Amino acid sequence: MRKKMAITVLFLSGGMYFQACNKKDALPNPCLGVSYDIQYFKTESVGSSNNGSLTITSPVGDTISYQLNSAAFQSSPIFSNLAPGDYRIIVKNQKGCTDTTQVTVFNYGPKYAQVKQLIAGTGGIGGYCGPCHLNGAINGGKNFDTDASIVASWDRIKARAVDGLPTFMPEAPNSPLTLADRQKITDWVNAGHRQSD
Repeated sequence: MRKKMAITVLFLSGGMYFQACNKKDALPNPCLGVSYDIQYFKTESVGSSNNGSLTITSPVGDTISYQLNSAAFQSSPIFSNLAPGDYRIIVKNQKGCTDTTQVTVFNYGPKYAQVKQLIAGTGGIGGYCGPCHLNGAINGGKNFDTDASIVASWDRIKARAVDGLPTFMPEAPNSPLTLADRQKITDWVNAGHRQSD
């Protein structure tokens, strides 16, 4: 390994010695303080297919590239055909500065995937249970932001949304579930009411 050395040169001018220094100042680190609030939307893998996906929603732009685990960086923020598992998202800017986050793509059974869509919609928006039981809201002691909370409440979901006991959910003025949507819940419950069903 070679060491960099500063060279000092003395020269005489008008009877006085002057010192000149050949010194290279260290350039500031262009990545110092760079961090991203990496945000993404994901869809879980359903059944035995590797059909999960990740879409980075922030940061985005022409000067940003994306990497999933150790694959090559790409300009598109979309990753598809993902198997269930843990993934590392790396975001890099044009100066080579990076930031990372971790995400897990779950494996949903096909019946549970339909029920989750009914409850939460897409990304917690548009489902039958929002805003009363989603995005941190706890109504009647129930919040359905996690898969575990949905699975643990299978009997309450069926009682309220399918059987109407003591009343149908969602409450008026919202429309109750269609017969086809009620059947999706019934099929999931009858299959074992697990995330893998």
